[in-house]
Amino acid sequence: MRRAEFDRFSITYERDLAKAIAVTGDGRAFYAQRRIDWTAQCIAKQGLEVRRILDYGCGDGTTLPILVSKFKTDDVLGVDASNASIALARKSIVTEKTSFLTTDEWIPDGSRDLVYVNGVFHHIPPVERKESLLAIRRALKQDGFFAFWENNPWNPGTRYVMSQCAFDKDAITISPREAREMLSQAGFKILSFDSIFYFPHQLRLLRPAERWLRGIPLGGQYQLLCRT
Repeated sequence: MRRAEFDRFSITYERDLAKAIAVTGDGRAFYAQRRIDWTAQCIAKQGLEVRRILDYGCGDGTTLPILVSKFKTDDVLGVDASNASIALARKSIVTEKTSFLTTDEWIPDGSRDLVYVNGVFHHIPPVERKESLLAIRRALKQDGFFAFWENNPWNPGTRYVMSQCAFDKDAITISPREAREMLSQAGFKILSFDSIFYFPHQLRLLRPAERWLRGIPLGGQYQLLCRT
C-alpha cells in the first residue's frame, strides 16, 4: 500500500472525503454504517457468528466502533500501511475491544472470523494486490469471511466523486469483473455479489428498491463476500 501517500493525507482525510462526497448529500458515517449493515445481513444468512474482525486498511479507525457495535465482537483489529493514520487512530479510538497495528507490525495469524476491506485495493499497486490478498487469507480462520468492498468504476457518480477526491488522484479502480477474477485467483470462494448506493440523498425514498438492484453491477460501490 502507498504508505507515504496516506501519511500525507492522514490529517486532512476527513475533510477531503467530505468535500468529495458532498454532492451525494450524505456523509461518511452514513456510507460506513450502510456498508456494515449490509455485510452483517449477508453474513447472518450464513448462520455463523463473527467474534474477531480485522479491518484491513482501516485508516483513521472510525469504522472499528461500528463493527464492534454491529457484530457485538470480542475484538476488532485495525491494520494500515500508513504510520500516521495508525497513530491518529490510536489517539482517537480508545476502547477495550479495538486495537491498531501498522502493516509492518502485523502478523496474520489465522484467528479472524471476518476481514472487512473498504475502498483499499484501488490504492494498492496492481502488482502488490495478490500479496495483500494472500496476507488476508492467512489472517482468516478456516471458512472465515472476507467482505471486499470497492468503488465501482462502472458507476458515473463514483467516477465523478473519485475525480474530486484529493487522495484518489492516483487510484487504479477495479471493476466487479476484475475483482471476481482477482479474488478467485487468490483462492477465495465467492459467496455473493451485491451492488448498492444507487440513489443520492435527494432520492433516498427510492433506496428500498436497492434490494432488487443488488445483483446489477452498476451501484456506487459493490461487495464481494467470500470465504477461505
